[in-house]
Amino acid sequence: MSLKRICAIDLGSDTIKVTDRNEKLYVCEKNMIAIRNKKDVIALGNPAWEIFEKAPTDVYAGCPVKDGALAEGRNQELILVYVLKKFSTFFTRHPNVYIAAPSDISQVERRAYYKIFGGGLGAKKIRFVEKAVADAAGIGMPMDDPMGRMVVNLGAAHTEIAVLSEGKVILNRVLPTGGKHLDDVIASMVRRQYQLHIGSRTAQLLKESLARMGEKPQGGMKVFGIHSVTGLPKEEEISALSVSVAIIENIDQLAEALQGTLERTPPQLLEDIRQTGIYLTGGVSMIPGLSLYLQKELDIPVYNVSEPTACAVRGLVRIMNDPKLRKSLSFSLREFAENTI
Repeated sequence: MSLKRICAIDLGSDTIKVTDRNEKLYVCEKNMIAIRNKKDVIALGNPAWEIFEKAPTDVYAGCPVKDGALAEGRNQELILVYVLKKFSTFFTRHPNVYIAAPSDISQVERRAYYKIFGGGLGAKKIRFVEKAVADAAGIGMPMDDPMGRMVVNLGAAHTEIAVLSEGKVILNRVLPTGGKHLDDVIASMVRRQYQLHIGSRTAQLLKESLARMGEKPQGGMKVFGIHSVTGLPKEEEISALSVSVAIIENIDQLAEALQGTLERTPPQLLEDIRQTGIYLTGGVSMIPGLSLYLQKELDIPVYNVSEPTACAVRGLVRIMNDPKLRKSLSFSLREFAENTI
């Protein structure tokens, strides 16, 4: 396979990340579309995100991936065309595409993505890599080592816990909660405690700015919203403590899920994981103090990684540049699609 026209794509429910084999060109765009009157596309990617929650009633702005699953195939295709046009050399020459997607992607979704890439985008060859495997490769883990390792992707729409050995997923569990769910929890807390209605963008900002685990959080942030009683715009200062307390139940549920997965792990691999530790990727992993909190709960080392939101696309580059890894860790999306027919 020629490596001259290959691009790696991490299909996230929040963002799409694309790079070339040398990682010289890198694009990260919001996976979002804005449509007026249900037919006229007015913005894609980051510009659509700027419209989100600010648009008039005749404009829909949203993500084609709902709860971690592809729900709007045509809209997803339009966004991908927009993103790949930033890779014009690849796009006009029918690229070979490597895609990172969750391990639990359904056969229906595989067929839908094959139609998008093979039909609408004209990709020459489409290879699928499980996201947990791509994450492990991006972290720099040995991909031919039988030692057991655990990677936890704390994404926007869901959380994937994976146990790997020799570059393969041995055991995994997907939780239907992620960063967007935490945003909803924070927005609900602000509505209850501060009588203030805020949007998910503001809730996300509060999460990224104030949420922290461990020591008692200090400080706060002023935000605007609509007062529940008067219906008028109002500014309130939201404390870091209230934001952190709001998400603690979800973090504890994550710890319980990790413990449950460890209990299901084969003893030999479990002993390895106790030595090698658990690695966190994804945007939620950047909450200060999270790794240490989980480490105390599980009594196993828990590590943050460099650039946690770019692990998967970085791992794809490693896989597609290594003939041995290409053969053993990537799969034809066409074969998966044909199996559903």
